Amino acid sequence: MKDFLKKNFVILLAFALPIILVIIVALSVYLPSIFLSTKYDFIYTSCGDSSYPYSYSSCNDYMQKHYSVMDNKLVENPGDPTKGKYTDRIFLHDTKNNVSREITFKEAKELTLNNFIISPDDATISGHYDSGGDSFFIFGSHSSSFGYYLMKGNSQKKMNLLNNINGYYYQNNFQFLGWVLPGRN
Repeated sequence: MKDFLKKNFVILLAFALPIILVIIVALSVYLPSIFLSTKYDFIYTSCGDSSYPYSYSSCNDYMQKHYSVMDNKLVENPGDPTKGKYTDRIFLHDTKNNVSREITFKEAKELTLNNFIISPDDATISGHYDSGGDSFFIFGSHSSSFGYYLMKGNSQKKMNLLNNINGYYYQNNFQFLGWVLPGRN
C-alpha cells in the first residue's frame, strides 16, 4: 500500500485537489449563513383584500398607511378610507427559531420597538429573488422564487415568514414594522 501511494502520489494529488477545492468553496459559501443570527425578533404585517385573500395589488400602500411606530410603540393610524377593503394580520418573528406566529394588535402595541431598518446588532431583512434553488452545480433542480432573507454583512439566511398553515406571501404583501427590543416591555 505504501509503495502504491508513493508511486501514484502525483495522480492521487491531481484527483484530490479539485475535490478539496470544491469542498472549501462550498464551506465558504454555506457556512456563514448557518451561523447567521440576531438576538432581536421583529414584527411585520401582511394583508389581503376581502375578494382575494392574498391580493398584492395595493396591500403594500395600505400597510404603510395603517401602522407606524411612534415613541418605540406600534400605533394604528386613524382615518384610512380603505380600511374596510383589506384584512391585515400582525406577526411576531422569532429569529432564533426562524418561525412566525400571529399576534393581536393589543399584544403588538405592548412591545418596545426599534423601527430602524437595521437591527441594533447590524442585521436587516431584505427581499429578493433566489434563482437556482437547492441545486449544486449540475445536480438538482433549478428554480426561481421571491423570498425574504435575514442579512448581516455578506451572509444571508432565508426567513420563514408565514407558517405552513397560513400559506404563501407575495413580494408586496410584507411590511416590516420594527425590531423588538428585549427587556424593555
